[in-house]
Amino acid sequence: MDHSFPKNLRLTHKGDIDTLFSKGKRIKSHPYIILYHQTEMQKSVPFKLLISVPKKNFKRAVDRNYLKRCIREIVRKNKESLSSNNNGTFLYVAILYSFRTILPFKELEHSLLEALKKIQ
Repeated sequence: MDHSFPKNLRLTHKGDIDTLFSKGKRIKSHPYIILYHQTEMQKSVPFKLLISVPKKNFKRAVDRNYLKRCIREIVRKNKESLSSNNNGTFLYVAILYSFRTILPFKELEHSLLEALKKIQ
């Protein structure tokens, strides 16, 4: 599997985002809140991802963008584990960073991988 993160893996459609937030299941795993929703629809990609870092917690855009870049890199490197978990179904995932300080990359990676294992 290639290690790219193309634009078609991003969750951008408003209707899909509304469905995810209304019908999705929630997992809290420090420092993340992960929402996910499985559907039976066949898509060309196994999952779509939304990453959010709230402006309320990080006023500077530099900090928000850094965290989003780190999360995107973690998912990019480990996307085969996320795509193999869904067993023929399509998966919408929202990763919300809910902590007020920036953690080191290794801690971000470890906690995100542990949280994504809970989706199974």
